[in-house]
Amino acid sequence: MLSKSIEQLENDYWKDEIEFPSNLVINCHKYRKIPIKDLTIEQLRLLISQKIGIEYLTELAIKKLELNILAEGDLYEGDLLQAVLSLPTEFWNEKQTEFLTLQNLVEKNSELIKTELGEKKFDRINEKIKASAQQSTVVKNK
Repeated sequence: MLSKSIEQLENDYWKDEIEFPSNLVINCHKYRKIPIKDLTIEQLRLLISQKIGIEYLTELAIKKLELNILAEGDLYEGDLLQAVLSLPTEFWNEKQTEFLTLQNLVEKNSELIKTELGEKKFDRINEKIKASAQQSTVVKNK
């Protein structure tokens, strides 16, 4: 699976002719063609933040976060973590194992996150995780 691109995994090949060419759209088109094992932190961050290929990229992103919770693309320290945390609760309801891994990672690295990103940023991260965990519990109990 890691040797395949998002295009191949989804069996969805976008036209090369781009209707609204912007750097974002051009990069998303380009990154979908790269084998997922070869994606950089920035490419992962961008695709995940655009909700492209998240079914395949989230596990890889979490592995990168296990190596460095504050992995950085082109924006700022911790931007990959922020992209992963921006995924909708509905997605995490389907990916409970990955969500628990992410939750444990944030907990395990809480002091580092607080030191590097600040208390307020850590509190926002924690709020996102708690909201997703509560929503997940509500869905399970229905």
